[in-house]
Amino acid sequence: MAKSVRCVNIDWLEVYCKESNDLFPCDAQFFRDRHYTVREREYGTRQYREMFVILDKDNEPFIEVRRNPVSSSVSSAQFGIYDPLSCHIRLSNRYCYADNAVDLLAEFLQQYDYTVQRLYRLDLCLDFEKFDRGDDPQKIVTRYMDGTYTKINQGNIAAHGADRWEARTWSSLSWGAPKSMVSTKLYNKTKELSEAKDKPYIRYAWWRAGLIDDFRDLTKMGSDGQPYKPTIWRVEFSIRSEARGWYVYEDCSGQKTKTLKREHTLTTYAAKSDQLKAFAFLAHHYFHFKKYEAGKRKDLCEDKVLFDFGFHEVYSLDRLLTSTPKDRTLDALKKRLRLFKMQHPDRQVSEACTSLLSFIDSLSVRQSIPYGTNNEAKLLQLLIERRMTVGKEEDMTQSIAQVQALLTLGDVLF
Repeated sequence: MAKSVRCVNIDWLEVYCKESNDLFPCDAQFFRDRHYTVREREYGTRQYREMFVILDKDNEPFIEVRRNPVSSSVSSAQFGIYDPLSCHIRLSNRYCYADNAVDLLAEFLQQYDYTVQRLYRLDLCLDFEKFDRGDDPQKIVTRYMDGTYTKINQGNIAAHGADRWEARTWSSLSWGAPKSMVSTKLYNKTKELSEAKDKPYIRYAWWRAGLIDDFRDLTKMGSDGQPYKPTIWRVEFSIRSEARGWYVYEDCSGQKTKTLKREHTLTTYAAKSDQLKAFAFLAHHYFHFKKYEAGKRKDLCEDKVLFDFGFHEVYSLDRLLTSTPKDRTLDALKKRLRLFKMQHPDRQVSEACTSLLSFIDSLSVRQSIPYGTNNEAKLLQLLIERRMTVGKEEDMTQSIAQVQALLTLGDVLF
């Protein structure tokens, strides 16, 4: 069986820490004095008086800090008494997608002598177009909602969708009680990116993993040689745990046990391969479905297998694109130009439209690279074109090497 490339990522990484006695207070000015650009929020949170974001060299969010606890000296019925050194440190969403996300956070904490008390929240996700045995996620959701399939563990469910005249369409399902140590979510990530906030670095991760062939337009080359827009779904486990060492499983009755254990520390999720192992471990218990049979005990019903982690490899991310959403007006302009080109077959008009469309595509690539050069934008542009023509079966490393060699020939190619 051929290996499947998994697009596995951390989507949220937050730790509860204590600041160094020697460096206290590690406030916004502390980091400004160390030549960081810091963006402060005028107000804090319910737990902390101060909240600020440390930016990287490209003015992209890197680390979020919440500190100076509200209840550090006075007892609070809601939050108790916090140590004055208490703080929460979160890696920005963009940096969570880096191959070395955990190392980046760990190095920052070590550099400024923070003491990690526990891993406060970690979201682990897997993106895909189809389940491993070819099942369409939308159909699985529909069949779950009509009772064809049933889920083991996590009896509480929340659903979001649209009520159409012809049918109800569900785009998001989540399981787990509000205070569950682990909550589970299955949702249409393509829909979220298009309706909520575009994140170029996620589109690029999909491209690197082969889920799409063009991260500008979220298109993929079909078996018929024509591009189409795949719908990418996500399964996400959110782990909020005060337990320092183990997951605690929760069955449908709400009873909690410790029948299967796994260490829950930063090192458990250090590499993409580690993240995939942890995801498989979680999916075995928290994403377990059965084919419903009336009058039969749920645990004795036949399994509905969705994931098979026997054959897999993880993708590698060579760069992080910007967190700045793409310009939606450019997408609208491209649609109008394509329509205008179809309606006016004159050669000069067609060539002018083609030239403008090519320029817009090139512009969208340049705008997605926060630290790149013109050559890097050209490299990405050529790689996209190569992926759309040669196909994703070609080794990405080989493609990059070949296109980089072409770039050295000079600007005559452009």
